[in-house]
Amino acid sequence: MKYPSIIKGAILSLLLTSTAIAVKAQKIEEQDLKININKIADPAAHLQNLQPVAFQYNTAQFKHLKFPAGTQYGFLASNVKTEFPELVYETSQIYTSGKNNTKTAKYQKVETESLIPVLVAAIKEQQAQIDQLKKEVEQLKSK
Repeated sequence: MKYPSIIKGAILSLLLTSTAIAVKAQKIEEQDLKININKIADPAAHLQNLQPVAFQYNTAQFKHLKFPAGTQYGFLASNVKTEFPELVYETSQIYTSGKNNTKTAKYQKVETESLIPVLVAAIKEQQAQIDQLKKEVEQLKSK
């Protein structure tokens, strides 16, 4: 009957160790983590050059890559690369090609989530322009 208490002790020890590890997690302040913080320059001008597209993946030819079927919305990596090269990266997928044989497909992908701050900056820039134009219209009306 010694084994059940040994097992209980081992489980309790494991739980206490995992709790202690979680408590020792390092908290990093955002100001320490991010450096060289700058406003996004001319966001609307950069966005003007992007061409949003609707497309379908060639799932017939690239069935092995398991891309989603149907219409997708996004940007061509070649288009985004001219304005935001840091948002385009090369990704790869390993797939099986016959018996005991694997291949790697490499292609460019756009990190579209990172466009959100650019969109917000452009909206704010345009809103400032709209507000300025409203003031000018009011001034012209009052003359």
